[in-house]
Amino acid sequence: MSKLAVLMAARNQAPFIGQALNSVLRQRAVATLDIVVVDDGSTDATADIVSRLAEANREIRLVKGTQHGIAAARNAGLSELAPDTDFVTFLDADDLSPDGHYAEALARFEQTPKLDLVYGTTRWFKQLDEERLEPMRGQPWIDVRVVQLAAGVYRAAIVAKVGTFDEQFAMGEDMDYLLRMFETVPNYGIMEEVAVYYRRHAGNTTHDRLELRRGFALALLKSAKRRRHLGEFAYPSELFDGSNVAGLYDW
Repeated sequence: MSKLAVLMAARNQAPFIGQALNSVLRQRAVATLDIVVVDDGSTDATADIVSRLAEANREIRLVKGTQHGIAAARNAGLSELAPDTDFVTFLDADDLSPDGHYAEALARFEQTPKLDLVYGTTRWFKQLDEERLEPMRGQPWIDVRVVQLAAGVYRAAIVAKVGTFDEQFAMGEDMDYLLRMFETVPNYGIMEEVAVYYRRHAGNTTHDRLELRRGFALALLKSAKRRRHLGEFAYPSELFDGSNVAGLYDW
């Protein structure tokens, strides 16, 4: 089986991280999973929860961080990638991976060996079915293709090519990383299937609108400077669908 690394950065996510990890573990039959959790200096029970799950599940590894921020925590995860890693993806500690997602993504790579990455849809939701680890049926959700690291599964080679996350970012490091990835002009596939369940709750960092706008603005500024040297390069128009993003962060 292919080896799939799932990188998770976490700080004070005790109410959610167990569900996030279990949503990954339920897919262990389709790949050799290497789940690297970087605890970025949590002061709650996050590390204890991960440690208990790691004792029972050899796929989980806990790496201790020191509150250096999300970009540094993601880089700590990248530094832990095993040499035999075939594919890499991400999952935030308060989100969930849909059952069957990894099987669908890896099948796409098998069907089209030249693909560098596949990118799917994100489902925003508020109410969780805790038994099924999926959004509660009958409750509202929103499906959209937006900047979301967990919406992609990436060959380890392209992750190595892009390099590390820019630690100048307090927020928006994910947008900067994906823009840099697509500036390498990779072979990519678009999946219509939902690739990640994004949980909306009071603790979402995206509620800090000012820092969110700063991060996006910085990512776009850096992108504009790089693209001066890329000739007629343009980002894939179908990658991030902005048609239903208006007001999304108010939901």
